[in-house]
Amino acid sequence: MRIFLLLLIAILLNAKTMIASYYAKYGIFGTIAEANAIYEVNSTDYKIYTQSKALGLAAALSKHIVQTYSSIGKVINGRLVPTAYISTRKKGDDFYKRVYLFDHTDKKIIRLKYKNGKLESNETMPYYTPDDVLSLYFNLPYYFKKEGKKNLYTFYALGGRKSDGRVDVTFPKGKELEKVKDTFDDVKGVYIKANLYNKVFAGDKGILYLVIDPKNWVTIKGMVKNVLKIGDLKGGIKNFKLIP
Repeated sequence: MRIFLLLLIAILLNAKTMIASYYAKYGIFGTIAEANAIYEVNSTDYKIYTQSKALGLAAALSKHIVQTYSSIGKVINGRLVPTAYISTRKKGDDFYKRVYLFDHTDKKIIRLKYKNGKLESNETMPYYTPDDVLSLYFNLPYYFKKEGKKNLYTFYALGGRKSDGRVDVTFPKGKELEKVKDTFDDVKGVYIKANLYNKVFAGDKGILYLVIDPKNWVTIKGMVKNVLKIGDLKGGIKNFKLIP
């Protein structure tokens, strides 16, 4: 369900609150999941909260899994700086929670792992990153402007490559862009390809395509390639609400 980390969120830095809902479809199985996201920001603080849950057959096979991801932090010079990243997973009777605490001064991240309310481990991550994948997406326009036009943007965010958090972002061109546009019914927007180096589902390679509305940086559609070596997982926005 980690597709929703990048699929279901959007950016509009002068907004107070954004609420969005998304769906995910997988081949002949139809809609297998739905998700909701809330983004709140003011001049000093921000919070991103996302929740996804399986539906239908996918729910039965996954023991009605429900997952949440949250990023909480500060707004500093126009950039989101996370102080905590929290993920939870409810599967059957078990509830798993991981809390990541950012120490940007000493450049380290502390991870707390819980199961059914009991702390199982308290450890320092083997690497440090300035972002998590939620704050990174929200920060992309800031980074694009800062770094200028490039063929490849390399970032480091918690939730990227397991060894160091690496995430690569490119803008598809040529035949690749034509193929992706055809997949997305040529919907208008900015087309982005993200390599998370971290499998979202068994069989895929962590490659995510997004089409984004350039006026407000809202993700319109997304796709994870070759899920379970059978087909592509596709998602799109259902509803979007901006509360100024």
